[in-house]
Parts: sequence; structure tokens; C-alpha cells
Amino acid sequence: MLIAVVVGLALLRVPRPPTLCLLRETTGIPCPMCGFTTAAVHLGHADLAGAVGASPLAVAACVGFVLIPFTRRSRFATLWRELPNRWRQLIPAFAILAVLAFAEIWQIYRFGIL
Repeated sequence: MLIAVVVGLALLRVPRPPTLCLLRETTGIPCPMCGFTTAAVHLGHADLAGAVGASPLAVAACVGFVLIPFTRRSRFATLWRELPNRWRQLIPAFAILAVLAFAEIWQIYRFGIL
């Protein structure tokens, strides 16, 4: 289904506004998710370099979405269940913060603000 959405976005030739991001429209500062639509269009055209250039977070989210079903019975899932409950709460929170911080720095650099 994800592949169909990505290819569908690539095939659409609908004129878009300069930005779909409300934060960027009002402040001029891109959000960590800026470039998701552009990355999806690049992926639909099989342009991985263009997609990563637009938003590495979008590419990682697509890859993660495809790989999640394969992780249920993996060694990683077994190790995850063996971790203490506190670690299972802290690790995702820190991982999300780190990914969002990286994505924001990427977007600020991409738009020439940094």
C-alpha cells in the first residue's frame, strides 16, 4: 500500500503551493518533517538520492514501515523483551528526540539557514 501511495504521488502532476508546512510558512523555519511530500515523489520516481536529499526522515520512515512486520520474531525483538521496563520506556523517547533533532538540523542546513 505504501508503494502505491508513493508511486501515486509521483504520477500526480498537481500544482502545489510553495510550501505545505505551516511552521515554515509562518516563521520561515522548516519543521523536521519538511520534505516528506517531496521525498515521496522522488521515491515514486525511484530517485533515492533525491528522496534522501529532501528528507532522510521520510526515507527512514518508509523503510521502517516496510520492515516492521519482519521484526516481530527477530533476535532484536527477543532482546527488547528482556530489557528492564524502564529502559524500554527511555530508549524510544531518546531515539525519537535524536531523530527529530537530526531531521531539524538537516532541514535547517538544506534550506541554507545554518
